[in-house]
Amino acid sequence: MRKYILMGFCITLMTGLNAQIDYSDFITSGEFDSYYKVAVRERSAVAYAPVREADVKYTKRVIRCIDVRQKKNKPMEWPRSSFSINLMNALWEGAIVAYKNDSLSSFYNNTLFQQRCSYEVNTTYTPTDDIEYIIDTSYMEVMDFNSIKKVWVMEEWNFNSETSIFTPRIIALAPIYQPKLSANVAANEQPLCWIMYDQNVRNRFARWELFNAHNDVRLNYDDWFQMRLFDSYIVFENNVFDLYINQFQEFEDDNIAALLKADEIKNDLFVFEHDLWQF
Repeated sequence: MRKYILMGFCITLMTGLNAQIDYSDFITSGEFDSYYKVAVRERSAVAYAPVREADVKYTKRVIRCIDVRQKKNKPMEWPRSSFSINLMNALWEGAIVAYKNDSLSSFYNNTLFQQRCSYEVNTTYTPTDDIEYIIDTSYMEVMDFNSIKKVWVMEEWNFNSETSIFTPRIIALAPIYQPKLSANVAANEQPLCWIMYDQNVRNRFARWELFNAHNDVRLNYDDWFQMRLFDSYIVFENNVFDLYINQFQEFEDDNIAALLKADEIKNDLFVFEHDLWQF
């Protein structure tokens, strides 16, 4: 009997100790290493090879959607270096130019962009305890940067007859958000802004670490985009009406048909490259 009492006391004691321990204080997740890691923080993007217009025999512009909630894209939500947080902080500070549309012809100044990222919240308050009346008021609240779950990637697929390669080149990126009409009402998803994927932005991406599931040597976000390690689906290809896939009448109420059309465009690109060569 004494043996069982002692065992019960030990189990109770261990349960109490476990309940008080926060193991996150002991798990460093690679914060301390056997050597000093500075490669990613000091890295610069590798410049694109120059392309002559006369060498480009075929080109196709498409826009892809990267959803960070998909399993393959989960590294973009890594808490230590979230793509949405890094990107939105840089845009908020004015370190990256925010363009108004995909033509990249005009841009927001820093004040207008910050207003675009904010929404009005209506509330009430009582000025004093002695006076029993309520005053209606409102204030501006900044959107939650973690709510950015999709990124559009505008790219051109070019066939270079000089080098005989068919490769994509990213032109611009767009974080996708749902503008809030009020605290509880949101509009449809749309691009918050467009970002030109030039050398300056690529250099910034090259210094943002990215979680590598297969190796603790870190990648960066420029590697992520250039090596095409993401999963995506196509939402636009060039057409005479300049419409997105879901804006066509046959697809606007049928998401499955729109995804099948996106796969058809993706397959057409594959078939074009495949048919360039004889085997």
